[in-house]
Amino acid sequence: MVVASGLLAILVGTAFAALLVAITNFRAATDHRRDTREELVAAEALEKLVIDLETGLRGFVITREERFLEPWTAARAALPEAVGTLERLASDNSLELARVRRIVQAVTAYVQQYAVPLVAAVRRNDAFAHSVEATDAGRRRIDALRGSFDRFSQAGRADLDARETAADEAASRATVAAGLGVAGSIILIFAFTGYLARVIVRPLRRAALMAERLARGDLDARLAETDVAEIGALEQSFNVMASSLQKSGDEVALLLAEQAALRRVATLVAQGVPADDIFAAVTEEVGRLFSADQAAVGRFEPDRSAIVVVGVGQDLEELPVGMRWEFDDSLASTAVLRTGRAARRDAADWEDASGAVAERVRRMGIRSTVACPIVVEGHLWGVMVVSTKREPLSPDTEERLANFTELIATAVANAESRAQLTASRARIVAASDHARHRIERDLHDGAQQRLVTLGLRLRGAALPAPSELAGQGGEWSWVVEELMSVIDDLREISSGIHPAVLAEGGLGPALRTLARRSAVPVEVDVQPEMRFPEPIELAAYYVASEALTNAVKHGQASAVSVSTEKRDDILHLWVRDDGIGGADPSRGSGIVGVKDRVEALGGRISLVSKPGEGTTLHVQLPVDPGAAPAPSNGAPTAPRAASTLPNVDQGEQGRPRNPQP
Repeated sequence: MVVASGLLAILVGTAFAALLVAITNFRAATDHRRDTREELVAAEALEKLVIDLETGLRGFVITREERFLEPWTAARAALPEAVGTLERLASDNSLELARVRRIVQAVTAYVQQYAVPLVAAVRRNDAFAHSVEATDAGRRRIDALRGSFDRFSQAGRADLDARETAADEAASRATVAAGLGVAGSIILIFAFTGYLARVIVRPLRRAALMAERLARGDLDARLAETDVAEIGALEQSFNVMASSLQKSGDEVALLLAEQAALRRVATLVAQGVPADDIFAAVTEEVGRLFSADQAAVGRFEPDRSAIVVVGVGQDLEELPVGMRWEFDDSLASTAVLRTGRAARRDAADWEDASGAVAERVRRMGIRSTVACPIVVEGHLWGVMVVSTKREPLSPDTEERLANFTELIATAVANAESRAQLTASRARIVAASDHARHRIERDLHDGAQQRLVTLGLRLRGAALPAPSELAGQGGEWSWVVEELMSVIDDLREISSGIHPAVLAEGGLGPALRTLARRSAVPVEVDVQPEMRFPEPIELAAYYVASEALTNAVKHGQASAVSVSTEKRDDILHLWVRDDGIGGADPSRGSGIVGVKDRVEALGGRISLVSKPGEGTTLHVQLPVDPGAAPAPSNGAPTAPRAASTLPNVDQGEQGRPRNPQP
């Protein structure tokens, strides 16, 4: 292919060279012809000036009138420019320039040696100016000048004809050579085209098809490499490019998958999902993303004596949640604990290690492990571990794993903050209940009992009234009745502070007592009839009490229903009324208070109140399985751990109605 390409290049180059020479010669001939014509024109102009000199001179000699000297004067003034033009045009040819200079010398001699002296003689009235001798001398000079001009013109035309003939012959030769070169090139081109079609066009067409497949996203497209140097290099370059694109595509896909996994975990963290669920979700995402055989989250014991597994992927029986690992130098987690930085362990690190931990790692078939620290609020909390039983994990595993440990740290910090907040609120509610119970007991055992005793003594003192006090019997009876009324009011107040029926009989009797005291009919359905922890019963009672008050006072209800149900360790309480609806819980301190009490127990409260459709209040309170009723001595009960339920779930609301207390 190289020889054929070189031969074709020589033939085409020769043909074009011949054409170029012909064009150059033709252009040179054209330029010379133009210059010769310009020289002839300039010579004719100079000759005309000489004739004008001679004509004006003869007229002045004959008439002696100065006006006949005007042509002579004009021609004499134009002579320098005409001479200069002719010399310039002939300057590129030394032979022509010599001819021009001889003519110029003859003209100059005619003017200076004959014409100028003759004019002076005429002006002096010299007889010689009119003699035959002077006239013959002028005629001889003019004839000589005309002969010089004629010879110059003939020589120029002869040279022009010779150059045109040479140019025509060169053009003919170039045309023949170009024709032969073009014909040979065409023959060689046809032969070369077939060869190119076989060794270049077809491979290029295959390359184009593969490039189209590559553009459609088929990153597995490859070219069969041939032995043709240039095409082979192209095929190799294409395959290298396709491999690079495939690698880049895999990296982009991996990055997108990682970002999607991070978004899913971040969404769970933002939603306040329990830490245990986040641990499980992270291990699932990490295991899938890194193609790991094992992924786990471990928490360091407070005394740094061991690591406890708190999160693993699904179906990982070899590493269950709650499993405790003693620290060993062969573990990557040990290095994390000691340095606070990510660590890696490969199969070589366990081959010569001894101990139960190393033996268990070898038995599990782990070939590569990477551990990344989990730092919560500046303290080393635990570690995220991924392991594989195949090839070693990629070098960037530590860096990519750190993105997930940051989310785990956030989830742990959030969970601890929520637990602390819930515990604090629960302690406040428990202390408030304890204070209410103490006030109720003090009122019952103190002021109420003393008032009852005083009333009985007054009633006894009023019975045997002597005759002198007979007129005051009515006053004694009024005082006794008012005192009994005060005792009833005090008993009612004491019951509202901490209802004794709740402590003695539980939630069911307490809700029925509320129903009997209500100004509107209340239907009560308590399922099941069982005792719950005191904080749960108190929260349910106060929610129902506040809801009944709002239904009568603000909702203008004519009927209310109260029902409870226990499902999946959750006590559900519903209070429904047929009032005007449109309740706005944000404008009532009463509902806000019960909301705080419910949330302090890890519960959830929701309100649906559309205008004209009544109001439904739904409360969910988490109940520990098998929890026994709290003692009724008023001692505060320890709150339950934070529930997985969201704090608040407010239903649809219409326009706000009257503010609720």
